[in-house]
Amino acid sequence: MTNHHTGPEAHAASTSGATTLDPNSGLVTTINTYTVTPERAEEVLEYLIRSANETVRYVPGFLSFNFHLSLDRTQIVNYGQWESREAVAAARENPKIVALMSETAKVAGPSKSMPYELRKTVTAAGK
Repeated sequence: MTNHHTGPEAHAASTSGATTLDPNSGLVTTINTYTVTPERAEEVLEYLIRSANETVRYVPGFLSFNFHLSLDRTQIVNYGQWESREAVAAARENPKIVALMSETAKVAGPSKSMPYELRKTVTAAGK
């Protein structure tokens, strides 16, 4: 995976806490999808990013969030990584995260966070 960003933020992301796509890593992925109106897409996205920066990034076992906005601006997907299933379960019982999830539902709408394990990555031929 190539990082096309430059500057100190990109360097920090690529050297610590960057998303790992390795089926043998033992990491747990969470995927949240939010349905939004195109007019609210930036507002909701900014809220989610701010929440991650102010709260989630300090939770034990949290590794990274990656926010994606659909090209039609009606879906926001948050692809997160955690150290383990236990870390995800503990986060869901953390009072700060419980409060944040309630607030997020009011701002961004309902979303069900599902945990996954990466099974296989297929890359382009010759890359």
